[in-house]
Amino acid sequence: MANEFPDATVTGIDMSPVFPTTIIPANCRFLQHNILEPLPFPDNSFDYVHQRLLVAGLKPRDWVCVVQELERVLKPGGWVELVEVDGHGGNNGPMTQQLWDWIELTLKGRGINVNIGTQPGLANLMEQAGLVNIKQEVFNLPTGLYGGKIGTLLKENEQAFWIAMTPTVIHGTGIDVQEYENAIITSAAEVEIHKSYHTFYSACGQKRTCPSPLMPEPEPDFGEKSPVSPIPAPLSPRPTFVRSNIK
Repeated sequence: MANEFPDATVTGIDMSPVFPTTIIPANCRFLQHNILEPLPFPDNSFDYVHQRLLVAGLKPRDWVCVVQELERVLKPGGWVELVEVDGHGGNNGPMTQQLWDWIELTLKGRGINVNIGTQPGLANLMEQAGLVNIKQEVFNLPTGLYGGKIGTLLKENEQAFWIAMTPTVIHGTGIDVQEYENAIITSAAEVEIHKSYHTFYSACGQKRTCPSPLMPEPEPDFGEKSPVSPIPAPLSPRPTFVRSNIK
């Protein structure tokens, strides 16, 4: 994005230090930060905020606070985009479906709604945050080599997600670790046979250019806050973008 928009300042945020260390454009910076903490930026800092694939990490109450915080750092007239994926996939083989059932059971036990992205979930969150002109889009993406570059990347991401979730799923379901690992291996072949896919949900909302007297902005409640050192806003008047959960 930084290369595509050289006149913009792009900030990438993730809880884990998964940022590139080489070939970083001069107009790009990265910040390790927990999205459940207040963002270390002043009000009205960014023209565009993009957040994606946090469905497995946020509880319903967290979502409300997070979207309100995204709205806070957005400039009047700027846009927030949220992108999430379904919690089960489509055209699944038996082992692939079993994996998603284990995932859903585990996350529900942790108070997480795996269907937060389905309509009108994201739009409702934006409305609660005071955003307007909300637009939604639903689209399917292939999971597997049969889907070309996109399908290959999504398959790799899905496999990596299941592997990363191993200790959490084992603890949450009590299944045998070997059974879980064998299911992951079997699924790698199943997605090609059944031509599996995922449904993605995208929602965009715009910040009001002036406060609405009928809709006062709610104060985000993050509970006990950790001390955060503010990062000064860029001095340049050029557009600024922020992306949360870089992959």
